[in-house]
Amino acid sequence: MKFQSRAFSPDEAGRLGKLVFLRLVLSTMIVGSAIMVLQMHSVTRSVVALYVLLGVLFFSTASAYLAFRLGAPVKSLIGVLTGIDLAVLAMIAHYSGGSSSYFTILYVLPVVVAGEYFHVAGGLTAAGAATSIYFAYSLLEMSGRLNSPASVWMTAGGGNEMSGPLFRVYLHMVVFVIAGLLSGFVSRRIRSKSDEIADKDRQLRRIQLDTDNILMNMSSGLVVIDVDGKVLSINPAAFDILGLDRTAGHKGKPVGEVFSDLPALAVQFDYVLRSAIQCRRHEIEIRTKSGKMLPLGISMSILRNENGEMRGVIAIFQDLTEVNEMREKIRLSDRLAAVGELSAAIAHEIRAPLASICGSVEMLKGEFELSGDNEKLMDLIISESDRLDRIITDFLEYARMRKPSFSATNIEKCVEETVLLLKHSPNIGHRAAIEIASELKGSRIYADDEQIRQVFLNLGLNACEMMKKNGKLSIRIRKVTVPTMESSPAEECVQVDFMNDGPLIPKDVLPRVFEPFFTTREGGTGLGLAIAARIVTAHGGLINVRSSKEENTVFSVILPAKVRPAAEESFSAEKEFCNS
Repeated sequence: MKFQSRAFSPDEAGRLGKLVFLRLVLSTMIVGSAIMVLQMHSVTRSVVALYVLLGVLFFSTASAYLAFRLGAPVKSLIGVLTGIDLAVLAMIAHYSGGSSSYFTILYVLPVVVAGEYFHVAGGLTAAGAATSIYFAYSLLEMSGRLNSPASVWMTAGGGNEMSGPLFRVYLHMVVFVIAGLLSGFVSRRIRSKSDEIADKDRQLRRIQLDTDNILMNMSSGLVVIDVDGKVLSINPAAFDILGLDRTAGHKGKPVGEVFSDLPALAVQFDYVLRSAIQCRRHEIEIRTKSGKMLPLGISMSILRNENGEMRGVIAIFQDLTEVNEMREKIRLSDRLAAVGELSAAIAHEIRAPLASICGSVEMLKGEFELSGDNEKLMDLIISESDRLDRIITDFLEYARMRKPSFSATNIEKCVEETVLLLKHSPNIGHRAAIEIASELKGSRIYADDEQIRQVFLNLGLNACEMMKKNGKLSIRIRKVTVPTMESSPAEECVQVDFMNDGPLIPKDVLPRVFEPFFTTREGGTGLGLAIAARIVTAHGGLINVRSSKEENTVFSVILPAKVRPAAEESFSAEKEFCNS
């Protein structure tokens, strides 16, 4: 028989090597001692048979080890050796006294070996085989069909010579020693396996703990369902993203019941579960309980066991609200950049001839005495030329926005001087009463003084132009601690609120007030608030607007007290925010 060569483990080679060594030693000790005693009693026939059996044991041992090296299965070889041992022990017992031989106690050895390598089933099989052999031999012996050649001296009651009892003591001693060695070996194996199991258990607990920590702290939502469509696990991020109740006990419930308020998500699970086709990352929109549309980036994978059988579905998803907002900002920035470049080019081409037209019209007005409609038309040309020049100036200012030049800036002083300009501005000062309420006297932050004044002037002009006569504009300065970016920690900031009692801004208009070229005011360019928003963003701040009956219309500018622009040098800690 040929075996396929294979790579065997050191553990298999070690265990088989020990068994081969013990088998050879025990065979030599036991059979050799029996041969010596038989020679003393001149039982030549039995001695020859025992020599043959010893040769069989040596030959079978060598053959088994060679077969193992050639690739034969270890357990198959041990099974063959155990069968040979049982047969050889039966022959040794026959030639050394039959059923009354002292060697019958040695049947326990192959039974122990079989139990060690084949566990309970192997031990019981070997024990059954040994019992059957001994029982069959005893029956044949009692019927007179078999007679042992050495029955005279090796039987339990044969003679009063000392050799028999001494040999029995010797055999029992050998068995006891072997039993002690085997029990110690088994005990050590059990202890080693127990330690190994305990170590594996600790590793498994640690891995499970690490896995649980990962799932509990990951920012993405994760939902796992089984093949029956029942929820197995939902991590905290999934509860937060989907707005689910953590105390509702969702585990074990059907996915349709858990996501009854989110049918679009339940449909995704049902499709993957029925088709067994995983879905790569894609975007869906679901409507939450509050009626808000929630964009999700979701991927679904098939959960399989070690045999490749489907066990369930894993869904991983993220809230794309911030991502979509960022996309919109990028699209808006690209659009504004293109518009800015176009505006700058157009403004440059228009400004030169416009200056010539304005100068020529003013000269004509001074040289000719006009009256009536002619005078009105001349004034209209001049005023519209001035308005066109302002529009071009705004275009250029928005398109060529320079980087902020940071320095210590007194916010309160900037607001006061802006109010002074508003009060003395034509067609503006008489419209509203302006008051300032400051909680920070002399507060300074690092900002571009000129640009911040431009922000306050644009917000003030916008507020005054929206109000009718006898309106009120209140400007409040205070310190707040808020995050200036999404997912960033709160930091110390200065907030300036422009509150006016003019007409409320419609809800559909509020999201667009800071868009360039968007205006609801006749004659407006739609760039004043856009310029203000762009300056505030360049300072790492926030600008927002709210309009309600309770607090009228409020424009808020939030500027960080500590500014560290990427392209600028870092400021020392004591200079970042100071109160003079």
